[in-house]
Amino acid sequence: MKNLLTLFLCLFFWFISFISFSQIKVVERTHTNVSLIGKISHTAAFQTGGLSRKLPTADALKVIGDEDIDAYKHENYTNNLRKEANDTYKSIGVRGMSNFFTGGEEFSASLLHFKDRGKYLLSFQNSSYNYQMESFWLSEQTKTDLHELIRGELEKKIKFKNIEVILDNNIVLVLSINKKKVSLNFWDGYNWVQSYWYRLFKIDNLFGGV
Repeated sequence: MKNLLTLFLCLFFWFISFISFSQIKVVERTHTNVSLIGKISHTAAFQTGGLSRKLPTADALKVIGDEDIDAYKHENYTNNLRKEANDTYKSIGVRGMSNFFTGGEEFSASLLHFKDRGKYLLSFQNSSYNYQMESFWLSEQTKTDLHELIRGELEKKIKFKNIEVILDNNIVLVLSINKKKVSLNFWDGYNWVQSYWYRLFKIDNLFGGV
């Protein structure tokens, strides 16, 4: 009987010791150098009402087809321009960066500031075919200029207009203006990558206010 009690106690302490040493501690990756400047929630992205359906074809796109200028093409995955930006976005827990009441929400677009790089990562959801987030880097000056350009064009209330903008690293962004809304577009060499349509107040929210 004494031997059985001793064996039981040994097995009990061995089990406790095994549980204690087998427990693992998961340390979440944090990005204290990254801050969320602005966002557009996914639920606010489907704003197609009021778009002009009779789109003119007079605005010819000239730069987007020039392989020596546009660096967003699919083949540039080899030099990591597009892939690096997209991978950086995926490495950040963006959904957890919103406030307490909206934590975990999905974003249609977001603007992140990387303090260590002194750059901004602008991302939007591709509404054309795969619904993945597409990202590209902006400098402080490019961010300001792009916001002011979009504001100025939307305030004109143009029926329809395409504007080609050469961003940092020779990435060509096409702004499609349709009355009071704008969408962001890239040509990846095979397909158009297109955001949803946003009104001016949503663009202001994305860029962190006026």
